[in-house]
Amino acid sequence: MSKAAHKSKVKNRPLPPARAAALEALQRCLGQGCDIQAALDEALKGKNLDPRDAALATELAYGYLRLKGRVEYVLSGFVKELDRIPDRFLMALGVAAYEILYLDRVPSYASVDWAVEFAKTKPGARLSGLFNAVLRRVSELGADVHEVSYYDDGSELVEVWSRYYSCPSWIVRMWLDAYGEKKAQKYLAAQVQPPALGITLWGREDADELFGVLAGREDLLDIEGYSFAFCPGVSLQQISPPLERRSFASRQALEALYPEQWPTPVWDACSGRGGKTRVLLEKGIGPLYASDVHMGRLKALREGMPEVGAFRARADAGAPLRDMGTVLLDLPCSGLGVLSRRPDAKWRRSQKDIASLIKLQTDIMDAAAEALRPGGKLAVITCTLNPDENEKLIEGFLERNPGASETVRWTTPLNAGLGEFFFASMIEK
Repeated sequence: MSKAAHKSKVKNRPLPPARAAALEALQRCLGQGCDIQAALDEALKGKNLDPRDAALATELAYGYLRLKGRVEYVLSGFVKELDRIPDRFLMALGVAAYEILYLDRVPSYASVDWAVEFAKTKPGARLSGLFNAVLRRVSELGADVHEVSYYDDGSELVEVWSRYYSCPSWIVRMWLDAYGEKKAQKYLAAQVQPPALGITLWGREDADELFGVLAGREDLLDIEGYSFAFCPGVSLQQISPPLERRSFASRQALEALYPEQWPTPVWDACSGRGGKTRVLLEKGIGPLYASDVHMGRLKALREGMPEVGAFRARADAGAPLRDMGTVLLDLPCSGLGVLSRRPDAKWRRSQKDIASLIKLQTDIMDAAAEALRPGGKLAVITCTLNPDENEKLIEGFLERNPGASETVRWTTPLNAGLGEFFFASMIEK
């Protein structure tokens, strides 16, 4: 048998399961526009992966998305034209480089090995030699690669921070203009780290028993009602059945608007699966109504909270309810305040998206105002850091409604340690 014929019969080794799942999820996310958590759920479904492999796949997918810009800058030092590498293979090279740079428990040779094997699946491209050489160079980098100075070649601050904090330059520039250098840098630093772990015990039969156990942990950051926040990286997998994850920063934003004082009935007009509706139920507030445009989300809400009057409606299409005491608006937004939890958003959003979002937010607020009785309240929450979607949005509403007034304005404090930032405003009609 000739050497060429022998090579044609040699099969490439399959990818390790964690890497295969991570790359599949990233391809769905960055290639097809799927939300990363939905993409990861789909990639893991039916695979029967060992829990450690599932955890590694999750860490690789989220970690790579948080630091994609930084990793690609490092790679550009060894490959002149990164954009000539096909997207799927550039993603694999980036994930392997991320492993080498940030996952100490994974040996560098293992990262090089699987990436080189994967490169061989591109016929005739001769990528395996390139991957091998580049990743070995990456593994030889010292501690300087983790310092901002490594990414500073004399370019302007926006470009340097865009590389180091792995964030599109338009976001960096917007935050610098809106918040100043010191505050913008803290927001950028937060979004490349995992957020606090938020969980809720509400609705569990063992809630009171677990409350005492969890409240005594040293890694606890904060408690509000049946909601807890723990330090990033904490694992509570030993608790069965699994704890329900809920953003603690989201609850904080709701609490900042003093829901116990809201006139009723209350309509959650952008309810999603009902995360904030649950908090209102926990507080004994009612009667409650909830609506959303997505039937799947409403189904989950109805199953978990049958006492809530749930119905399908577009929040921007006129108010289907009247004489409400309070309308809660968890507005659709750019999500720039929760990039630590949804790091794919910074790569899938663009400046062009903002204008259409603001138009939608404006229409929703105007429609919600029609549902309020005189003296009613409009509770507005976003999970973004963008004055145009926050402060300026509220100011525009007040200009269009001279009889309305803002009584509360709040943003997640930088020292909260949650890694997520929400904006909240209370308006009285």
